Amino acid sequence: MEFLDRTDMGEGSKVASHPKLTLSMVMKNESERYLRKVLEEIRDYIDEAVIIDDGSTDNSAEVCLEVLKGIPVRIIRNDISKFSNEIELRKIQWTETVKSNPDWILNLDADEVFENRFKEEVRQLISDQEVDVYCFRLYDFWNETHYREDEHWCAHQYYRPFLVRYREGFECKWNDRPQHCGRFAENVFELPHKLSDIRLKHLGWVKKEDRMAKFKRYRELDPDGTYGSTEQYQSILDENPNLIRFEE
Repeated sequence: MEFLDRTDMGEGSKVASHPKLTLSMVMKNESERYLRKVLEEIRDYIDEAVIIDDGSTDNSAEVCLEVLKGIPVRIIRNDISKFSNEIELRKIQWTETVKSNPDWILNLDADEVFENRFKEEVRQLISDQEVDVYCFRLYDFWNETHYREDEHWCAHQYYRPFLVRYREGFECKWNDRPQHCGRFAENVFELPHKLSDIRLKHLGWVKKEDRMAKFKRYRELDPDGTYGSTEQYQSILDENPNLIRFEE
């Protein structure tokens, strides 16, 4: 495991006069996908970033440093990817993120971006002293403008935590599944939480080649559907899925 810590920003760096918002991200070989687009959006409202580079062989880390110039960034590089045992990866992500003593943690993947409202409202959200966890709906985009909705693709009908206040002393209880384990400890809902109507866009399914790569990965890591659904995995190959235009 290798560490890259850029905390001395010098002239032009951000100085937070509000609750510190820390981006926590896991990535692997994302430089030619959506990483730059996502970070260019995120940099407008985060105060620092802690990024787990899970065995990248491209220049993803360099893209992070370039786009997030002027913001403290800590990159932890895994020499060998740990995604085959995702729970181990998520525990590392949490441990390394809280080392920076964040006020709030925003946990996003490198292919996820909020609709425009989030940028305008996030400071108001994290200033609410009565809320420690915000949950959002995640929309799986199947092209640049439409998300998928059918019996297998309905994640956007449910709320999941992506924004969490860090409470020192909070004892995490993890869902120890090697796949589909969740990004935060499963007992995070013991903290005061709230549902937000701001939507999150998941771009990881937009390109056919990315869908095929995900299909192969899920079939390899979970061939019997022990942790997910074999029917959903197979449905990735559908040629004519039901798509709905995303309107902001």
